[in-house]
Amino acid sequence: MMPGILAERVTAGRLVSNVDVFGGREPQGSETRIAVSVPVCLTFPELLGLLAFQGSLTYEELDDESAILESLQYAVLQSDLFAMESYALRAMATYEGNGKREDFEFVTCLAAAITRVFGVSA
Repeated sequence: MMPGILAERVTAGRLVSNVDVFGGREPQGSETRIAVSVPVCLTFPELLGLLAFQGSLTYEELDDESAILESLQYAVLQSDLFAMESYALRAMATYEGNGKREDFEFVTCLAAAITRVFGVSA
């Protein structure tokens, strides 16, 4: 039997007029959007893969928790489940030393930042 996760009931935020998904203004007459909170459960490899290969973090931003969280939000929005799995496999291969040296250094620093921000590790 597959294990299950019980989640709290999802509720929508207040109605927002003329605002796109990233907070910019939309033209008048466009459809009204609502803010929806979607819980996502990610493993360490998935976090590492998304932030390393779909995110846009620099070495300097690895000390900034808000930059890491924002980068992760964009990475999740821009990825599908197959891409997340591919990024996770690639990131762990790099983390284990099977890749370019410069990628290994960044992924190692990123892994430390993930552990600090999210409290998970490999």
